[in-house]
Amino acid sequence: MSGAQIWNSARFWRGAAGVLATVSLALLVAAITARDPPNFSSRPIIAVVRDSEQHPVWGIRLARAAHQIAADSLRIERPPADHVYQLWLFTPDSAKPHQLGLLPQSGRKQIAVSPEDARLLTAVGELVVTLEPAGGSPRPAPSGPTVFRGSVEGSD
Repeated sequence: MSGAQIWNSARFWRGAAGVLATVSLALLVAAITARDPPNFSSRPIIAVVRDSEQHPVWGIRLARAAHQIAADSLRIERPPADHVYQLWLFTPDSAKPHQLGLLPQSGRKQIAVSPEDARLLTAVGELVVTLEPAGGSPRPAPSGPTVFRGSVEGSD
Protein backbone atom coordinates (compact mmCIF):
# COMPACT_ATOMS: atom_id res chain seq x y z
CA MET A 1 0.00 0.00 0.00
CA SER A 2 1.15 3.51 -0.73
CA GLY A 3 1.10 6.30 1.84
CA ALA A 4 -2.15 7.75 0.46
CA GLN A 5 -3.87 4.37 0.56
CA ILE A 6 -2.92 3.85 4.23
CA TRP A 7 -4.54 7.15 5.26
CA ASN A 8 -7.73 6.20 3.40
CA SER A 9 -7.83 2.67 4.84
CA ALA A 10 -10.65 1.86 7.29
CA ARG A 11 -8.46 -0.85 8.82
CA PHE A 12 -5.77 1.72 9.71
CA TRP A 13 -8.30 4.06 11.37
CA ARG A 14 -9.96 1.24 13.33
CA GLY A 15 -6.56 0.18 14.66
CA ALA A 16 -5.63 3.77 15.53
CA ALA A 17 -8.98 4.28 17.30
CA GLY A 18 -8.43 1.07 19.30
CA VAL A 19 -4.97 2.20 20.41
CA LEU A 20 -6.22 5.67 21.38
CA ALA A 21 -9.17 4.21 23.30
CA THR A 22 -6.84 1.89 25.22
CA VAL A 23 -4.45 4.73 26.08
CA SER A 24 -7.36 6.96 27.12
CA LEU A 25 -8.77 4.26 29.39
CA ALA A 26 -5.35 3.68 30.98
CA LEU A 27 -4.97 7.41 31.65
CA LEU A 28 -8.47 7.59 33.13
CA VAL A 29 -7.76 4.69 35.49
CA ALA A 30 -4.44 6.28 36.50
CA ALA A 31 -6.17 9.61 37.21
CA ILE A 32 -8.91 7.97 39.27
CA THR A 33 -6.55 5.85 41.37
CA ALA A 34 -3.83 8.49 41.82
CA ARG A 35 -3.32 9.43 45.43
CA ASP A 36 -1.61 12.35 47.00
CA PRO A 37 1.55 11.34 48.84
CA PRO A 38 0.93 10.81 52.55
CA ASN A 39 1.64 13.61 54.99
CA PHE A 40 3.95 11.82 57.38
CA SER A 41 4.23 14.81 59.72
CA SER A 42 0.69 14.13 60.93
CA ARG A 43 1.28 10.38 61.37
CA PRO A 44 2.27 8.99 64.76
CA ILE A 45 5.64 7.36 65.26
CA ILE A 46 5.08 3.59 65.40
CA ALA A 47 8.63 2.71 66.45
CA VAL A 48 11.85 4.33 67.58
CA VAL A 49 15.08 2.64 66.58
CA ARG A 50 17.73 3.04 69.28
CA ASP A 51 21.43 2.42 69.71
CA SER A 52 22.91 0.11 72.35
CA GLU A 53 22.73 2.90 74.94
CA GLN A 54 18.99 3.43 74.19
CA HIS A 55 19.53 6.80 72.43
CA PRO A 56 16.97 7.33 69.64
CA VAL A 57 18.41 7.25 66.12
CA TRP A 58 15.38 6.93 63.77
CA GLY A 59 11.64 7.40 64.20
CA ILE A 60 9.46 5.24 61.95
CA ARG A 61 6.03 6.40 60.76
CA LEU A 62 3.54 4.35 58.76
CA ALA A 63 1.04 5.31 56.06
CA ARG A 64 -0.61 1.90 55.77
CA ALA A 65 -3.07 2.73 52.97
CA ALA A 66 -0.24 4.17 50.84
CA HIS A 67 2.06 1.21 51.64
CA GLN A 68 4.84 3.54 52.75
CA ILE A 69 6.90 4.24 55.81
CA ALA A 70 8.95 7.29 56.64
CA ALA A 71 12.24 6.95 58.46
CA ASP A 72 13.06 10.20 60.26
CA SER A 73 16.67 10.58 61.31
CA LEU A 74 16.68 11.82 64.90
CA ARG A 75 20.45 12.31 64.84
CA ILE A 76 23.07 12.07 62.13
CA GLU A 77 24.36 8.52 61.98
CA ARG A 78 26.98 7.91 59.33
CA PRO A 79 27.86 4.31 58.45
CA PRO A 80 31.48 3.35 57.77
CA ALA A 81 32.72 3.94 54.21
CA ASP A 82 31.10 1.73 51.55
CA HIS A 83 28.34 0.59 53.93
CA VAL A 84 24.68 1.45 54.57
CA TYR A 85 22.16 0.93 57.34
CA GLN A 86 19.36 -1.43 56.33
CA LEU A 87 16.02 -1.80 58.17
CA TRP A 88 14.43 -5.21 58.75
CA LEU A 89 11.20 -6.31 60.42
CA PHE A 90 11.08 -9.46 62.53
CA THR A 91 7.66 -10.75 63.60
CA PRO A 92 6.81 -13.56 66.03
CA ASP A 93 4.80 -15.47 63.41
CA SER A 94 7.45 -15.42 60.65
CA ALA A 95 10.70 -17.34 60.51
CA LYS A 96 12.26 -14.97 58.00
CA PRO A 97 12.94 -11.23 58.31
CA HIS A 98 11.17 -8.71 56.11
CA GLN A 99 13.54 -6.30 54.37
CA LEU A 100 12.07 -2.78 54.58
CA GLY A 101 14.75 -0.55 53.06
CA LEU A 102 17.87 1.52 53.45
CA LEU A 103 17.86 4.23 56.11
CA PRO A 104 18.88 7.87 55.67
CA GLN A 105 21.91 9.33 57.40
CA SER A 106 19.92 12.50 58.07
CA GLY A 107 16.50 13.92 57.28
CA ARG A 108 13.45 11.90 56.23
CA LYS A 109 13.28 9.09 53.72
CA GLN A 110 10.01 7.68 52.42
CA ILE A 111 10.20 3.97 51.73
CA ALA A 112 7.65 1.91 49.81
CA VAL A 113 6.73 -1.35 51.53
CA SER A 114 4.61 -4.27 50.43
CA PRO A 115 0.96 -4.38 51.55
CA GLU A 116 1.87 -7.39 53.71
CA ASP A 117 4.72 -5.51 55.41
CA ALA A 118 2.44 -2.50 55.97
CA ARG A 119 -0.04 -4.83 57.69
CA LEU A 120 2.70 -6.45 59.80
CA LEU A 121 3.88 -3.01 60.94
CA THR A 122 0.53 -2.55 62.71
CA ALA A 123 1.19 -5.63 64.87
CA VAL A 124 3.89 -6.42 67.40
CA GLY A 125 7.39 -6.98 66.07
CA GLU A 126 11.01 -5.94 66.23
CA LEU A 127 12.85 -3.58 63.91
CA VAL A 128 16.51 -4.38 63.42
CA VAL A 129 19.09 -2.24 61.62
CA THR A 130 22.09 -4.01 60.16
CA LEU A 131 25.30 -2.68 58.68
CA GLU A 132 25.37 -3.83 55.06
CA PRO A 133 27.58 -3.30 51.99
CA ALA A 134 26.69 -0.36 49.73
CA GLY A 135 23.36 -1.11 48.05
CA GLY A 136 22.11 -3.32 50.88
CA SER A 137 22.31 -6.97 51.76
CA PRO A 138 23.13 -9.22 48.81
CA ARG A 139 20.80 -11.85 50.31
CA PRO A 140 17.10 -11.78 51.27
CA ALA A 141 18.26 -11.78 54.90
CA PRO A 142 20.71 -9.61 56.84
CA SER A 143 24.35 -10.26 55.98
CA GLY A 144 25.90 -7.77 58.39
CA PRO A 145 25.85 -7.26 62.14
CA THR A 146 22.87 -5.80 64.00
CA VAL A 147 23.76 -2.29 65.15
CA PHE A 148 20.39 -0.77 66.19
CA ARG A 149 17.01 -2.08 67.41
CA GLY A 150 13.47 -0.90 67.96
CA SER A 151 10.07 -2.36 68.81
CA VAL A 152 6.84 -2.04 66.87
CA GLU A 153 4.12 -1.84 69.47
CA GLY A 154 1.15 -2.18 67.15
CA SER A 155 -0.96 0.67 65.80
CA ASP A 156 -3.28 1.33 62.91
